[in-house]
Amino acid sequence: MPRTSFRTSTALVASLSLILPQGLFVLPARAQEMALFCLDGAAPPCPEGQPTEGTLMTPKQAEEAAKAAAKAQADADAQAQADAEAAAKAQAKTDAITQAQAEADAAAKAQAEADAATQAQVDADAAAQAQADADAAAKAQADADAAAKAQAEADAAAQAQADADAAAKAQADADAAAQAQADADAAAQAQSVADAAAKAQAEADAAAQVQADADAAAQAQVDADAAAKAQAEADAAAQAQAEADAAAQMQADAEAAAQAQATADAAAKAEADAAAATAQGAAADVSTETPVIAPDTPTSRAEDAAAAAAAAALLLQGVDPTVDTSVPPPAAAATADEAPSATDAGTTVTEQTVTTDQVRTSQQDFTTTVAGRTNNAADAAPDTAAPAAVAQPGTRGLSDLEKVLLIGLGAVVVGAVLSNGDQVVANSGDRVVTRGPTGYTVYKDDDALLRQPGTQIRTETFNDGSTRSVLTQPNGDRVVTIRDDRSRVLRRTRILSDGTQILLFDDLATVTPVDVRRLPPLHDRTISAASDRDILRTTFDSTDPVTRTFSLRQIREIPQVRDLAPGIDLDTINFATGSAAIPLEGAQSLVRVGLLMEDLLRANPREVFLIEGHTDATGSETFNLALSDRRAESVALALTETFNIPPENLVVQGYGEAFLKIDTQAAEQANRRATIRRITSLLSQTAAQ
Repeated sequence: MPRTSFRTSTALVASLSLILPQGLFVLPARAQEMALFCLDGAAPPCPEGQPTEGTLMTPKQAEEAAKAAAKAQADADAQAQADAEAAAKAQAKTDAITQAQAEADAAAKAQAEADAATQAQVDADAAAQAQADADAAAKAQADADAAAKAQAEADAAAQAQADADAAAKAQADADAAAQAQADADAAAQAQSVADAAAKAQAEADAAAQVQADADAAAQAQVDADAAAKAQAEADAAAQAQAEADAAAQMQADAEAAAQAQATADAAAKAEADAAAATAQGAAADVSTETPVIAPDTPTSRAEDAAAAAAAAALLLQGVDPTVDTSVPPPAAAATADEAPSATDAGTTVTEQTVTTDQVRTSQQDFTTTVAGRTNNAADAAPDTAAPAAVAQPGTRGLSDLEKVLLIGLGAVVVGAVLSNGDQVVANSGDRVVTRGPTGYTVYKDDDALLRQPGTQIRTETFNDGSTRSVLTQPNGDRVVTIRDDRSRVLRRTRILSDGTQILLFDDLATVTPVDVRRLPPLHDRTISAASDRDILRTTFDSTDPVTRTFSLRQIREIPQVRDLAPGIDLDTINFATGSAAIPLEGAQSLVRVGLLMEDLLRANPREVFLIEGHTDATGSETFNLALSDRRAESVALALTETFNIPPENLVVQGYGEAFLKIDTQAAEQANRRATIRRITSLLSQTAAQ
């Protein structure tokens, strides 16, 4: 490293200042008396740069100082020489170092420049590599993005395909399940049909077995069927001849019947307390001579037309023919909700248990014709005819229906004029047909359908002719029915074994009169029972929307009310001429509609169905009305025999030739039919009490 050298004089002065005592210095006042010397001991002037002022010294001191100064000078010179040499050496070293440093610096610079160049190259290479890497990375990223996009699209496509495949599989599974369900339903339906057919076949087999035990009767029936088939094309003529024969047979006794009626009426007025017994005796006295169907004459035909026109005119005027406020409620209504108990004096109580031989089946005919004569088919084949629940003319007493009507209307012999002004025109024992100002009316026992084998019946008949019957079924359920003095049902309630009450209909409740002018006009809304099940169900569910309900009598007697509920025509049942028996093949045609009614009743035990009977226009209107009512009862019996349909949920009503499906006076199979209507939504039903 470079060293700083001092001048010799300066060093000498500094040395002297250290060795000379302070006493050697004199005050300035004495300075003038003493010699002054330069730092090197010489007399002034001193060398440039040395002070002109010095220390005043004594000669000795000066000598010593001079020696010291000389020594110091020598030392200084030596030192200076040494210093110079050292400096030169140092300078050389420094120069060498400097040179080395310069060289080093140059080398370093060169190295730095080389390093810089190298670094630049490295940096450039690195940048290039980085750029290349970046480009490669970018390309790789782009390729990756493209690959990812392609993969995503492929995944999406695969997922979409998977979803589509899953949806297709789900749809296929659903279709398979639906098909399986449809097949199961079809199988169940087929099984139900097969079961019903098997049941019907079993009954047919049983009947065939009974038939086999009476070969002679069976042959007679076959002969009768063959004869009926041979006469099929002449049904109208045969019917007219039968009525003419009946009229000829009865005409001779008409005056005697009228006289008997007059006698009965006089006796009733003379002895009011014994009116019923007297009238019954009078009726019994003339029962063998009473014409059971009035002759059909041109005059009666004209009267029929006038009556029909009068009835239509009343409806068009808004008059409800079912409302009669002058008639008091029946006495039976007072005990409608009471349990069977001891009754008041004057009330008749009867009890019975229905047995198999007391009821007929749907395949059996009545023991009397509508004209009241013995049914020839029943005589020829007693095993297939109904039990003799109704005695024959000339041998029988009064039927249950006649006994009830006797109290309410009077003796119901043909030709008699009843207390309401109507005239009796036919009496078969189970049906009584009357003619009044507004047309024909058929009376029957509305409880006849409920009399099933094993049923226990308690009937209370009141002084006013009304009845209250309690039918106890084998399963413990009870059916309580209130009927008026004409045996028309007014209220019916089913009481289950657990006490639950199900009110089916109630004509004892206050009812609003019907103004048909506010109802839709009549139009044919019936379909065939052979239709698809879904169509049948839709028909039963398609009752016209109404803002009110109706009584059962209003539904029965007013066509515009009844027409609010679409009907299903049982047009596949072919009744024999003048017969109410249903052939086996006819019963089998009920399977589809019968199963549907079962389903509806299972869902709602309050369902009520009206079974209508209709005939063609051949024969007398009186005959056709009673026959159609009988046929409706046979259809109801077939439904209760073959299916799980309670008889109390069915109401039957015949309409004769009043509602022709095809407008013709000739024989027409399409007009000989039964119709079923679901009338539940039209009925006045209240909650069970």
